[in-house]
Amino acid sequence: MSAIREISVDLDKSLVRSESEQPFQEEAGEIDLESADIIVSVGRGIEKEENLPIAFDLAKVLGGEIASSRPVVDSGWLPLFRQIGSSGQSVSPKLYFSLGISGAIQHVVGMKGSKSIIAVNKDPDAPILEIADYAIVGDVLEIIPKLTDALQTEKDQ
Repeated sequence: MSAIREISVDLDKSLVRSESEQPFQEEAGEIDLESADIIVSVGRGIEKEENLPIAFDLAKVLGGEIASSRPVVDSGWLPLFRQIGSSGQSVSPKLYFSLGISGAIQHVVGMKGSKSIIAVNKDPDAPILEIADYAIVGDVLEIIPKLTDALQTEKDQ
C-alpha cells in the first residue's frame, strides 16, 4: 500500500482558482424553440462561427428559428437556449433542417418528434441521414447558400 506524501509545488497563486468566480446560470431564452414550426439547426459541419449567417439566412427565408447541437453551444457560437438534445431543449417542429449535424443520440432525442427532417451532411455514414425524411450528402457551406437563394427567388415571385 502506498503512503500519502506531501510535496511542495512552486506555483503562482494568481493562476489558481479554487472556486468559480460566478455561479453557473442558464441563459434565459428569448425564443421558445418548443413552439417553433420550422427549425434550422447547425452542428460542427458549419465549421466556424463566421459561417453561421448561412444558417440564419436559410431560417429567415423559411420563417424559422435557429438551433444547434451541443458542440456549437460549447464553442460559444450560439447561446445555450438554442441547444437541442438531452442537455438542451426537446422540439417537435413541422420541419427540422439539420445542417452539418452527425446525429449523435444525445441530439436526436431532442428532435425526434419532428414531423419532417431534412439533413445535410458531407459524411454519407452520418447517423442523421438514416432518420431524415430527406437526406442530402454534401457540404453545408456549398449547398445551403444555393438552396437559400433558390427559395428566396421563389418567394419573391
